[in-house]
Amino acid sequence: FLADVIFPAFAAPYFAWFFFPLAAGSAILAEIVVFRFRYRFLLSWGEAVKFTLEANLASWCFGVILSFILPSGLVPRIIRNGDKSFTTLTQGPYFDRLMVYGFILAFLLSVLIEYFVWKLLLKPNSPAYLAGTCVMANLASYALLVGIAYSYIQLGWW
Repeated sequence: FLADVIFPAFAAPYFAWFFFPLAAGSAILAEIVVFRFRYRFLLSWGEAVKFTLEANLASWCFGVILSFILPSGLVPRIIRNGDKSFTTLTQGPYFDRLMVYGFILAFLLSVLIEYFVWKLLLKPNSPAYLAGTCVMANLASYALLVGIAYSYIQLGWW
């Protein structure tokens, strides 16, 4: 569904923000609001922004590296132009499925990695409360990211 994609399917969650900046900004804002609300007595708005950006940067870096190790979903395609030809990559038959799996994996990794980053930065009394907050923040974040990106595509803005 994304024409001429040249990055691996599992990388889609990590590069979607390039194509849908409104969705990405909304997703980050959602995480900031969830953490600020849940830790309103411990975090200022500035700290919520800083810690959320740090946690997401760590998660993004790990995810990008991992996405280039996993199956790409790309297949070679030979393009002929008269007597000349060259090979390029295009989406294979399982690209869309792998991309969906990539979003699920990205969500799970985000929760896990961001939990450990927040644990280092916040030093919470209740690890279970922090884990729940990470799940809530990422549910809100991914719902907005996927929902807004899907809306862009359905409305023909993409």
